[in-house]
Amino acid sequence: MSAWKFNAPGNVHDFKDPSKWHDAMEKEAKDIIRILVGQTLGKDYEDITPEDILAVGPELAYVDPTVTAPPADAETIGISPWGAFPRAVERNAPWPFPPDDIDFKGNFRASEQSGNEDIHNGQLSDLNGNPLTFPVRHRQDEYLEWTVRRNQDGKITKAIFVAEGYDYYATLFENDPTLVRDMYREFTGINSIQVDELRALEGLQVLYPGKTKPVTLVEKGGFNWRNGYNIDPGIVHLSHRANSLGAEVNLAGVSGIARKGTDGNILKVGKPELLLCCSNGGNPNRNSDPLIGEQAYAQVLAAYHYTLADPVGLYIAAVEEQRLTLPNGEPIPREWWKVVRGSDLWIPAESRVLRLELEVPASEGLILADLLIDGNPVVYGAQLAQLLSVHLFVTRWKRTTNSVGPVVNCECTCCRKTGTKILVLNSTGACVPGYELAFEGLLPKPKEIEVKASAFKSITRL
Repeated sequence: MSAWKFNAPGNVHDFKDPSKWHDAMEKEAKDIIRILVGQTLGKDYEDITPEDILAVGPELAYVDPTVTAPPADAETIGISPWGAFPRAVERNAPWPFPPDDIDFKGNFRASEQSGNEDIHNGQLSDLNGNPLTFPVRHRQDEYLEWTVRRNQDGKITKAIFVAEGYDYYATLFENDPTLVRDMYREFTGINSIQVDELRALEGLQVLYPGKTKPVTLVEKGGFNWRNGYNIDPGIVHLSHRANSLGAEVNLAGVSGIARKGTDGNILKVGKPELLLCCSNGGNPNRNSDPLIGEQAYAQVLAAYHYTLADPVGLYIAAVEEQRLTLPNGEPIPREWWKVVRGSDLWIPAESRVLRLELEVPASEGLILADLLIDGNPVVYGAQLAQLLSVHLFVTRWKRTTNSVGPVVNCECTCCRKTGTKILVLNSTGACVPGYELAFEGLLPKPKEIEVKASAFKSITRL
């Protein structure tokens, strides 16, 4: 064991006992190792033994830093940032909204609707089976969500962006529910919020379409991260099901193993969607998942060991500030962008911003709606979200040999909806009518093409 300690994202100091957060992240790190060992040995996660981990673990590119701390000469780098506006929304356009000069395809309005697409429009209920309704920002899936404040005329006066996983708040709530309540009061402006209003008193579960057994999202009395205060007038933290810090850790970890195609050759970097489909590592329609996966994979092929850099987190990387101007075309002052949690917004290689707010000082006699983005008036918060990017950091160091570690087969492939860029994961290699195989050579060709809709793991609006 090493003396490594995980700090809270952005080096914030929310936990009275910081070891509680360290314990949660240590579990995440050990889970990744078990997944990778299982993939290497072809064993189920539950069947992995300590002996398996001892035998295979040191060969993996991904390292659990609580077992083996990075050496002194390790370097920490930010991976290439990705656009905060959801690519899946763009791929599913056009949307059924009335014509709009600012939002021609309806992308901006679609991205700001609430709903349950993040859980595939499944039915939410408590653990007793009583139906519940908790719509969230279900199309803002790039590890960044936003909301805006409007005046009585409906014009935007303030925009708020967050990149904090709901699972971080769940862990904090387990240890200090009063603090989470106070943060909710501060960020929503509602001073009457009570702790129990943030709980799922009878638990929370979802029954996915086509399934007979519901999946538990929150145990009885736990933190209900889909609570309505985080949506309206929120925003406190991320709400989309896929926007968890655990998902980021998982994605960066499970991408850390060399893969080979059906020809026996190791897959190369350069096709991030292909790599993600092969590893079944997330949603190939997002900006984020394929990019994170590919950059983790690149560490493997370059013979690095790596781990997610401390403090592990998803961060707002940068703002394309020149695109947002005053009515006369001049850029707005940086001071109007307020970093509320995190740090270093204007140092892209170091930025660890968790919460960012934008508002024009009252003394200026303007509001956000008076500003211009690329020469167009600010009508939707999504226009501002397009200015932002998101990133994370890894710490890496060279192996003592030039090995890439274990090499395993692809777990999956993808089918592409005909005539579109929409990809769906597929574990059989047999695409249903209306879809075509997106990538050859990831899975063996099925001996018999058995067309079953259930063979698809749909992760997009179809």
